[in-house]
Amino acid sequence: MAFTSLKQQIKNIGELKFGWTTFTISFKKALSSEGEACLGLTDFDKLEIHLDDSMKENALRVTLLHEILHVVFSTMGLRAEDEDSSAELKTTNEFIVESTTRGLLLLRELNPELWNLIYD
Repeated sequence: MAFTSLKQQIKNIGELKFGWTTFTISFKKALSSEGEACLGLTDFDKLEIHLDDSMKENALRVTLLHEILHVVFSTMGLRAEDEDSSAELKTTNEFIVESTTRGLLLLRELNPELWNLIYD
């Protein structure tokens, strides 16, 4: 059996299903957000997750999970724009734990191949 890199495995899967929509997953060169280099970026308007093409494999799994968690938290009510707003975000530990639990279970149920890549 031939070795397939993590990057190639992610390219082969190519999408994140999350109940209300599907995000495409792609690799891009020289990723940046607001003028700063970054390893990953989730675009909620275009329903895309971008991962930096030059990222080392040891950072790839963590970055992919990080971007997926943006989708999880947005789906559970903690939207991406909340972190950029000047309004104070108030929540409870229980809400965050419950949201994360449900989001991770949804990830596992709808995306078993991605789940196995992340938690291999």
